[in-house]
Formats: sequence, structure tokens, C-alpha cells
Amino acid sequence: MINNVVDMRSNVYDVRCDVAFEPSCQDNSIAGATQFAWSSKTFTYDDLYSTTVVQAIEYAQKFDCPTTMYLYDVGAIR
Repeated sequence: MINNVVDMRSNVYDVRCDVAFEPSCQDNSIAGATQFAWSSKTFTYDDLYSTTVVQAIEYAQKFDCPTTMYLYDVGAIR
């Protein structure tokens, strides 16, 4: 389930992107961040390369815990 999207792309109008997924609870230490409970179902990290924003949203629905999606330019996280 998606709880937050952080868009780091240089062109936010380009639907192509690389995406990193992390549990939203990993952001608990950031000042002002919403505090999410850690769950036994929590994953550590996942990513998709050269995908689209829509495909990334569809992919993120598989996670059972609150998830943050980080959008990057294609090739930025390899």
C-alpha cells in the first residue's frame, strides 16, 4: 500500500522512471515525518528499473505495509 511518493526526477512530466520502494516506517527518524509502526510483514527494499509511474503504482500494491515510492530519472539508481 502506498503512503508516500517522493519525486526526485529532473522532469516530473516524463512518465518513465526508476523507482525504489521502502517501508514508510524507515522514515520515522526524519523530523516531521508521519510515524508508521514497524510490522513483521515489512520488507527492506525493492526497486523497478525503466518502468512507468502507473506500473510502479500497480507494483507497489503488492506490499502489505505502508510503503514510500521514490521516483528517479531512468538510470539514476543503477
